[in-house]
Amino acid sequence: MEDNYWQQDDFVKPVEREPDEKRGLGIAAIVLGVLSILCCCVGVGFVFSIIGVVFSIICLVKGTGSGKTFGIVGIILNGIGFLLGVYMIISLAMMFNWENFNIETFNQLEYIDPNDEEALYNWLQQFFRVDISGYYY
Repeated sequence: MEDNYWQQDDFVKPVEREPDEKRGLGIAAIVLGVLSILCCCVGVGFVFSIIGVVFSIICLVKGTGSGKTFGIVGIILNGIGFLLGVYMIISLAMMFNWENFNIETFNQLEYIDPNDEEALYNWLQQFFRVDISGYYY
């Protein structure tokens, strides 16, 4: 009877963890999300956020364990980066005075002396809705 007491079946078997599939892709999605937030002012953030969203969706669909968690975090970060990029582009577009972007105003540049900085900045000012006079001193 003592021999049967210590059989292998009496011990608790270790719990097998489910593998964290697509974890590396999830980490890449998070890194791309952070890059899209940091690079939103440059315009490159769009590229990072689109690739990051694709990676995040793959993690959510095919990933398990922490891969899905990283996919959720990646979607959130890439969404924030995308929205910041849209905001920056709209803000930049609103800075320009689009009515003056025509061939006649660009032809006026021929009559401006290249050594006269003030005249050049006055010519440039017509393209902006904000005052740029403080930037050339």
